[in-house]
Amino acid sequence: MPTHEKSASDKGTSHPKAAEMTIFEVLKQDHEKVRYLFDRIEKSGRKDVAALQKLFSQVEEELEVHMEGEERFLYTALERHEEPREKVLEAYEEHQVAKTLIGTFKSLAVDDERWGAKISVLHEIVEHHIQEEEREMFRMARKVLNKEQIQEITVQFQQHKREGRRPSRGAPVAG
Repeated sequence: MPTHEKSASDKGTSHPKAAEMTIFEVLKQDHEKVRYLFDRIEKSGRKDVAALQKLFSQVEEELEVHMEGEERFLYTALERHEEPREKVLEAYEEHQVAKTLIGTFKSLAVDDERWGAKISVLHEIVEHHIQEEEREMFRMARKVLNKEQIQEITVQFQQHKREGRRPSRGAPVAG
């Protein structure tokens, strides 16, 4: 790959073949990152309040940027088509449930006994959504979107993620 192509396409990502990635691969990378963060929360001691707060902040930011990008670019493109429309509407609702649950953490201390239960429920909701998306929605999207549409959605989503990570929204998540 010529150097100028790689440097332009790798902005904001650590994947060596960013120019060849599709929205589906980018979303799967995001999904894996969130799974990793939930796993770290699960393995952290409940008494390590500072670590749990930091990990939850990372989960919150990852999910916020990811869900907003999916809704703006992928879901908007898919809801125009008959076959994936019902699945997209369900995905919007799953996002809303996750956003509402995330909002309840603002008034709950990490050392509150309900915090662990809430994080488990959030993890289950997110995992269910990820599995449906990867198994069903991605398949439908590949059927109804052409190569150019997929590439455009990929570019828009990646740009959105870079913009969503600006210092005004907090420090970028290491990962």
